[in-house]
Amino acid sequence: MTTTTDQIVILVRFKLKPNSKEAFFGILKPLFDTMSQEPTFVNSIVHEDLDNPDDVVFYEIWNCSRETWLAEEATKPYRNAPFEQAGPMVIERTLNWLVSAGEWGSRLTSGKHH
Repeated sequence: MTTTTDQIVILVRFKLKPNSKEAFFGILKPLFDTMSQEPTFVNSIVHEDLDNPDDVVFYEIWNCSRETWLAEEATKPYRNAPFEQAGPMVIERTLNWLVSAGEWGSRLTSGKHH
């Protein structure tokens, strides 16, 4: 299966401290509002875990490589304050870098469309 690296998907799972989800969302919403205006931004979806009420998952699609994202997007100053403010609410964070290998039902990714 062929994949492309000119588009990345970032999957981030946060395990939050109990009863902090609403404040966490309040801090990060302005970040997503700003981030969504970036030229390489495609889409972002925030998920709540039905089985783990204090877990939140971010799914982001960007039209760039991981290296470009790290060099150009991760270093944007508007990212600093929200992550510093949200830091005390986070117990654990895991981040995965993905590329699309296939897609059904939409054309958001550069993966093979079925």
